[in-house]
Amino acid sequence: MKMSLSGSRRAFSMVELMVVVGIMVILAGLLIAALPGIQNRINRNKVEAFLAELQNGLSHYQTDHGIYPLNEPSGDRDKAGVEGAAVLYKHLSGDYNLDGEVDFDKNEKVYVPNLDFDSNREGREPRSTAVGGEYMVIDSYGQPVRYLAQPPNLPSGTKRETYNPTYDLWSITDADPDAAEDRAKYITNWSSL
Repeated sequence: MKMSLSGSRRAFSMVELMVVVGIMVILAGLLIAALPGIQNRINRNKVEAFLAELQNGLSHYQTDHGIYPLNEPSGDRDKAGVEGAAVLYKHLSGDYNLDGEVDFDKNEKVYVPNLDFDSNREGREPRSTAVGGEYMVIDSYGQPVRYLAQPPNLPSGTKRETYNPTYDLWSITDADPDAAEDRAKYITNWSSL
């Protein structure tokens, strides 16, 4: 019995298989090269959303108390901003006695949910941490969220050190806080200067 060539199966040649494998390797290489940039963009989006959540909590706090939590500058803006991360934690988490847990028994109001240390201890994306016995708010890069607030009516002759009339809220992301050229990487609640 004779089989015709048209009825037989034709397999892929080795060259065709090598071309397909080569294309797959090139695409995988491009994807691997792009991953750090994609991850950085995801982290920046998380920080922007978290800062918006903090701003919303600060707005509710101001509505209840008539003023934003104060954290006056102490000469070094970045140092005062880091100290402000502890101020944010205390006033927005509901943990006023700073034991790491929300003080529900004292009817403390929580302005930003899941900000207290106890809720964040085992989470994948912590929102607060303990540093030197002090609790503070952190961003998705693990950096303290900077916060600086001055009273709305400063005494005459006193220079306002915040860019906004109410408060400044910012994240340095993965930037070096001491490098002036890295300030463009910051995520802030004020316009670029």
